[in-house]
Amino acid sequence: MDTWAPTGQSSTMDIDWRARAGEVWTVPNLISLSRLPLVAGIVLALDSPVRYVLFALVVLSDGVDGWVARRLDQTTELGALMDPALDKLTALVLVVALYPATGLDPAYLAFFFARDAFVVALVPLVPLLAFETEKVKARLPGKVVTNLQFLAMVAMLVPAVTATEALLWALAVASAVAIADYVVFVAREQTDRQWVHDWRGVAVAAAAVTLTFAAVTRLLLAEQLAEALAAL
Repeated sequence: MDTWAPTGQSSTMDIDWRARAGEVWTVPNLISLSRLPLVAGIVLALDSPVRYVLFALVVLSDGVDGWVARRLDQTTELGALMDPALDKLTALVLVVALYPATGLDPAYLAFFFARDAFVVALVPLVPLLAFETEKVKARLPGKVVTNLQFLAMVAMLVPAVTATEALLWALAVASAVAIADYVVFVAREQTDRQWVHDWRGVAVAAAAVTLTFAAVTRLLLAEQLAEALAAL
C-alpha cells in the first residue's frame, strides 16, 4: 500500500538534503574534515616525531576553519554541527591512541570524559523536558574543561606521565564544577521555584555532584588519590 504524504514534502526533503550535502564542499568545512586524515596520521605515527607536526596541524585546522568561514561568509548549518562533532571525535580517537603510553590506570579516563558523558546523557531528556537547546551557550566552567582536556592530550602526546596525571585530577575538579553549573542552569530553565534560583539551588547541585565524584573516585582510584594527596 502506498503511503500518503503531503504534496511537495518529499521534494522539500530532497532539496534540504542536497543543500546540506553541498555545504561539505565549502572551504571551511573541507578544512574541518582535514582533521580526519591528520588524526589517522597521528595514530599511525605514534612512535615518530611526525606526530607532533600532525597534532599541530589538527589544532591549527580547528582554529582556522571558523575564521575562514567568517572571512569568506561561508558559515553553514552543517559546519555548525560538524565542528563540535569533529572536536569530540578527535579527542576520543587521540585519547584512546595516546593514553596507553602513559601507563596510568584506565580509570582516570572517567575524569577526562565525565563532562562530555553528562552532556550526552542529557540529550534523551531534551524532548521530555521540552528544553530549548538554543538557550545553551558556552559557559566558563565548560570552557575550562575543554582547555584542560586539550592540555591533557598534549601531555599524553609527549608523553609526560606526571603532567598527564595532574591534569586528569584537575579535570576531575573542573568537570564537577561544570556539571554542577549545567545542572543549575537546566533546573533554572525548567522551574520558577525560588530556592532553585538562589544560593540553595547552587548548594544542592554542588553537594550532589561532589558526592558523586567522591564515590566514583573512591571506587575507582582510591589508592591513586591517597598517593596524590601524600605528594602534596
